[in-house]
Amino acid sequence: MIRANTNNVQSLMTSVIVLVLCFGLAGCSGCQQPTVVDAPASALDVKISVLDIAEAPSDGKVIVVMQFFQGSSTVELASTITVKCNGVVLPWNGLMFGHAERIPIQPFGGTYTCTFTRGGVTTTANVTVPARPIFSSPTLSGALLARSTTFSIHYIPGGGTSVRGGANDASNAANNSQPDDGIHDGLDVSAFVPGPGTLSITRTLEGALSGTGFASAKTKYDTNTTIAITWL
Repeated sequence: MIRANTNNVQSLMTSVIVLVLCFGLAGCSGCQQPTVVDAPASALDVKISVLDIAEAPSDGKVIVVMQFFQGSSTVELASTITVKCNGVVLPWNGLMFGHAERIPIQPFGGTYTCTFTRGGVTTTANVTVPARPIFSSPTLSGALLARSTTFSIHYIPGGGTSVRGGANDASNAANNSQPDDGIHDGLDVSAFVPGPGTLSITRTLEGALSGTGFASAKTKYDTNTTIAITWL
């Protein structure tokens, strides 16, 4: 029963993280239907987002989103243009405000190769997989941890734009985003129930890509580690 409860908590946590990260994707200018455009890569800005928020997803895949912009407006690509990631076609997905699909997960140091093909010309942008967050003492896997109103998660800083730290028991959750400084503090877990729980760190890394052939290219990579602990 304990294992089932822990699995349910981890599944719920993953779903919450996905929703938070999806709402963080740029776009939805008034939530109107975007303009459909047929333009070369050089006339478009692109943002590539990878939602790598489960170390071992049930289908072995992560969400990859390619968003295209002209000026400040999100645009949908015409059917004359094909976008792929690691060979998988990314169809338009209105909920993601971009062209998106689940792609086979790559290991640390691996590559997500995103391509844009129009009129027989292919433009490529590569995203390298970063290391996952690493927890540090005393918040390690299997630890017995006291509940408090100012609970802190300890981890090794990784130069991220931000870190979303989370704590859960069988039915409660506490999470927020803070700087990537090695200590995620101030979580109120005082109402949690003694017993099985989880801690999670989702690091967001953002940066620019050069030499791609797009007007501009940037990436947003969200990578997560979740561990099982016991609340006292």
